[in-house]
Amino acid sequence: MRKLQIVGLLLLAGLLTKSTAATAQANETFKRQCSSCHGIDGSASTPAGKRLRAADLRSKAVQDLSDEEIYKTIAYGVGHKNYPHAFVKRGFTEKEVADLVVLIRKLAH
Repeated sequence: MRKLQIVGLLLLAGLLTKSTAATAQANETFKRQCSSCHGIDGSASTPAGKRLRAADLRSKAVQDLSDEEIYKTIAYGVGHKNYPHAFVKRGFTEKEVADLVVLIRKLAH
């Protein structure tokens, strides 16, 4: 029984480490690719964000979107009027985009 508990804890630690690494990578990607318009906090209160009328990622309107809708907007530019993201065409992996969706969900908290 004790051995099983240890194995479970090691597996959990591995998952948390991967999760932490994914979060760190998503934060870095967001800073590099998104913050000039959406701001570090997602508020879109930057000069570029105001000029382009970028979405406040913390807003109810954005947070009410499904994960799939947010994913498609980032990955393919679906529903994006001012600046078609289409980050998959720019070389982003599906996982990188999915990690950004998770990060955007956290901005509302």
